[in-house]
Amino acid sequence: MSTGDHDDIKALLRDWMAALRAKDADGIIRCQSVTVRQFSLAPPLQETGNDTSSLQAWLDSWDGPLEFDIRDTDLRLGGDIAWCSALAWLSGIKNDGQKIGFWFRLTIAFAREDGRWLIVHIHESVPLAMEGQPLAIFDLQP
Repeated sequence: MSTGDHDDIKALLRDWMAALRAKDADGIIRCQSVTVRQFSLAPPLQETGNDTSSLQAWLDSWDGPLEFDIRDTDLRLGGDIAWCSALAWLSGIKNDGQKIGFWFRLTIAFAREDGRWLIVHIHESVPLAMEGQPLAIFDLQP
């Protein structure tokens, strides 16, 4: 691991977050491997690869820019593989006027492909109540 690799991955993560805030599907996808595997909060259970039209449709379901930030990051590198775990904040206003904002858990894996760091895996989750309804818990604070 070199300081340069660490800095390159942090820059990639900043670019990915900036593209998400700007609702720029192409910018998000430029940060990801063509074989990225995603376990996102929304269905389906998993996705592989980049689907620009589906991603842009989700981004377009928000009115105005998105707020997205991460904190409590733990970035670890080893050779051509790295991972980062963090708490993430997402908020904005849906097109129907509904205001949404919540914290979730985020893990991102990176790999060096053709000499460039890319996101190869994204896992998002929220804690689940083990009893009662609703099961997903969206009101926890770090």
